[in-house]
Amino acid sequence: MSVSLVRWSVLLLVLATACGGDEEEDPVLPPSAELGTGENDFEAMDNGDEVIVIQGPQGGFHLLGSVRVTGVERGDPKDLSDPKNPTTVFQVFRGTERIDAMGATFTQGLDRVEPGVYEMVGRFLILDILADDEVDGDTLRVTVEVRDVNGVQVSDERSIVAIPHPQNP
Repeated sequence: MSVSLVRWSVLLLVLATACGGDEEEDPVLPPSAELGTGENDFEAMDNGDEVIVIQGPQGGFHLLGSVRVTGVERGDPKDLSDPKNPTTVFQVFRGTERIDAMGATFTQGLDRVEPGVYEMVGRFLILDILADDEVDGDTLRVTVEVRDVNGVQVSDERSIVAIPHPQNP
């Protein structure tokens, strides 16, 4: 291959990389948050929905929390140290009593699912309970708040009914 052909190949590669990304620019959408659940995919959560209480391999119990947002700086989901990553906080209440283990705070980037729409899916909301029957059939209030580096804050909450997973021991 001639030197001139190599130079043209390198130039074309540089131009192609500079001109085309795999993501289009995101539109500016109004700030919003939608609380959900789901292990691998976002599942919307409505008031009154039954949500499964799962016993983990170490014996504790958790719910799965997810959030879908717009209008916030999403950060970089592939880089936990990115200073632009937002902070997402999930909480679980029974009446006025907070029953999560206060460990559901995540400072990490959000995944882009479509232009201007970002998600965090399948986070463990560990409950401070000794047995799933402590919450069986109870109405729990689940909240989520996302704060970005620009001071934008969005939140949502749902009242759900806790149901033990059928495979819990």
